[in-house]
Amino acid sequence: MEKVSLLFMDLPDYLQAKISKILSESFPKLDFEVFFDKNRISPNRTVAFAYWKGDQGFSGLPEGVPLFILVESSSIERFPTLELSEQFEILDYASSEDPEPLIRGRLLIFMKRAMEFFEREGANSERKEESKGVSLSGLFSILRRIASVLTRPRSIPQPIECSPIIGGNWVRIRRLGFGSFGEVWLVQRKGTITEHLAVAKIPHDERANPKFLQEAEILKRLQDHPNAVKVIEVIHQDKKTIIIEEFVEGKTLQQLMDEGMTSTEKEQVFAQILDMVAYAHDHQIMHRDLKPENIIVTSRGIAKVLDFGTAKDVSRRSISSTVIGSRPYMAPEQIQGESRIASDVWALGVILYALATDYVPFYSENEKELMDMILESPPEPPSVHAPGLHPELESTILKCLEKNWKSRFRNARELQGALMEKLPSFGKGLYIPGVSVG
Repeated sequence: MEKVSLLFMDLPDYLQAKISKILSESFPKLDFEVFFDKNRISPNRTVAFAYWKGDQGFSGLPEGVPLFILVESSSIERFPTLELSEQFEILDYASSEDPEPLIRGRLLIFMKRAMEFFEREGANSERKEESKGVSLSGLFSILRRIASVLTRPRSIPQPIECSPIIGGNWVRIRRLGFGSFGEVWLVQRKGTITEHLAVAKIPHDERANPKFLQEAEILKRLQDHPNAVKVIEVIHQDKKTIIIEEFVEGKTLQQLMDEGMTSTEKEQVFAQILDMVAYAHDHQIMHRDLKPENIIVTSRGIAKVLDFGTAKDVSRRSISSTVIGSRPYMAPEQIQGESRIASDVWALGVILYALATDYVPFYSENEKELMDMILESPPEPPSVHAPGLHPELESTILKCLEKNWKSRFRNARELQGALMEKLPSFGKGLYIPGVSVG
């Protein structure tokens, strides 16, 4: 049985248990040995797992080993992907609060890449041994064999090996993100200046093509809304379906909330988000992962709803049987694997609660406790945190957070209608508390 060392660095117990469970179930033919001290392991066939809370450096990480980092959810926007990707050939990360199916998917891809890395390193070591004492006449033969190994097809291609020019027109500038299904790059149209920047979403391999085609189709159906991200083109290259979409420059709603927003800014941004989601619901599309980190606000105050990669067309089916979303924003039925349009209404209610109070209604560092709270505990009334909150706003928020989805607003359009009926001046900064101007 093949041995692989697992180095756990400052991982909470629940994350150690989760990773161990996923790896043992997914790779029964591997013999895993767990270490907690990097000085006790050999870098050969070692995979490292670390926990990042946003306030520590990376000087203590072992060099030259595949690295998977669990990032505290509140620090995910500050995670230095580019810096680390330059240091580690095999790198991936996930939010510590991501649903287990998402973490499992990322771990599977990461481990397959790590095993290929070990194979390459082993082959390189063998070639070094063979090269000792080799005559000059045999050198070219060895080089040809090396080239043959390095260029052979891999089951999961490395993204960096893709063509630097996408579709003949788009030049890669820098990598913006890396996930279980693919990576995201900032690109620039060839021969143009900075205003022609865009975003390229590239799958790891062709097996993810159907997912990317679905996302492109959904985005195209939402193109006419001002708060939707625009698709520029869909490219088929290297057997992959690549989405080129509008680059939105700005800050996430979470960043703005952390910095402090005025009452008017909060109401206007939420009104835009609500109208965008209502438009999607009109087209029988549910987002399934609404959260402040997936909303970008430009310097002109335009909100764009991102990441329709988890979205689903429900025109043929009313629910989804997969667990997708971010825990503090997930509805009870979503945790149970039965997402529906009303699940987006719950997430909108959580966002509105957070804007009104600076708190989310349910939160715990312990994932099981958080799920139990969402499934069983009533939310604390927003007025507990924001005394003097308008009662109609509070009642609207609490209706969004009804445990039974049938008791909520049926969709975002119905929520929008109720909000404007009860609070007709919503958007003018009269209802949601905020920081003072100046």
